Amino acid sequence: MDKIIDSEKFSKFLRLLYVATAIGAFTDIFDTSVVGGTSASIITSLNITKPEFGFLGSMTFIGGLFGALSFGYLSDAFGRKKTFIITLILFIVFEFLSGLAPDYIYLLVFRFVVGFAIGADYVPAITLLSEFVEPGKRGSSFDFFWILANLGALASYLVAFLLVPLGGLQWRILFIIGIIPPLLGLLIRSRIPETPRFFAIKGKIEDAKNSLKEIGLSEDNVNNYEKYNLSDEKLFKPYILGITIPLFLIMLLNIPPSGMLELTPLMLSTLKISKSDSLLFTSFAWVTPVVIGNIIAFKLMDLLGRIKMLIIGSLGLGIALIAMYVFSSYYFNVDLMLAAMASGGILQSFYIPVIYSLSTELYPTKIRGMGQGISIAGIRLAGIIGTFGGSLLLTYYKIAGILIGYAVICFLAIIVIVFWLGRKAETNKMVLEDIDKRFIKN
Repeated sequence: MDKIIDSEKFSKFLRLLYVATAIGAFTDIFDTSVVGGTSASIITSLNITKPEFGFLGSMTFIGGLFGALSFGYLSDAFGRKKTFIITLILFIVFEFLSGLAPDYIYLLVFRFVVGFAIGADYVPAITLLSEFVEPGKRGSSFDFFWILANLGALASYLVAFLLVPLGGLQWRILFIIGIIPPLLGLLIRSRIPETPRFFAIKGKIEDAKNSLKEIGLSEDNVNNYEKYNLSDEKLFKPYILGITIPLFLIMLLNIPPSGMLELTPLMLSTLKISKSDSLLFTSFAWVTPVVIGNIIAFKLMDLLGRIKMLIIGSLGLGIALIAMYVFSSYYFNVDLMLAAMASGGILQSFYIPVIYSLSTELYPTKIRGMGQGISIAGIRLAGIIGTFGGSLLLTYYKIAGILIGYAVICFLAIIVIVFWLGRKAETNKMVLEDIDKRFIKN
């Protein structure tokens, strides 16, 4: 654990760091929810089908897959802070252009670049949290990250509800509104220093010491940081079978939340629920419970540990999805279906922060960006499957098909967690360098 010499300065820095990193996630989920919250407006104004809408929704995830992989490498090569700034600038430009897109094809292109920026942003943001925050609070810091992120979803759906009377302009205005948070984020992020761990692994010891002093930590901490002389390939090799592959598969747990976030209004519309009511029900029966779940998980993540939270969350969401299927298809009861949806929203928040935290905690500093990039790419792939695949299931197999499909993903993930990833991946309250010792012998 890092030695603190100025508690007040370090605490102030951590508060700034939490907001600086989470504002990217807020921007992502706000933006993703714009597509879901304005689905009727987009489909009508652009005259597209549900599968075409699903492809549009998946475009940000497709872009995010490439963004995560490329910026995973770049953040290891050039630093967390530099990439941290570039991603927001890219997002601002193309989010604004999304609101001005003249047709479906232009919108697809702009959404791809927006997605590229979003996927790229997660890598340095989450890496900064893991490398700055002390072990006992690292879990709660990731959860706070998602509390703010999901407030973005709630804000997006509520604003979408207020803008329903504007018809075809609804989605355009929401995309343009979406540039406000990242503009503020640029100002905040400019005050965040590069991580001393990154400087140390690059041999820039004086820069590492200056970074430590800037945030109220002792210069002596630099002596505890990694100084591996191994190549990236040799560092990465011990992780491939035991961590990288099963972790990538577990990232597919993002399939149900991604689909629910974008497709819930369309799902509800198949039950003869009006456009306005479907937005309100999505806000209060899915998005609000997700935020509540994040608040509940805030302390549990560091109390129970990562693996237990993964199992509880994925099992709970799987059961909730089956209950939604029963109350929407066999024993039709909208109230009970929405109650099951709300419980699923709460429980998915038990595992979403965990899959992001493990993807950065388990890798050493020298390849942390790369490892994080691979995992985020898996999460974005899950988003593609959840939205586009979900829209196909909804089109051809109705609400039953999409809910059962999502539930199966949750149950399969539990098998991978228990029998493949296992306890060796537990990182709770551990110093990053101690986690490395499980896999690397220098």
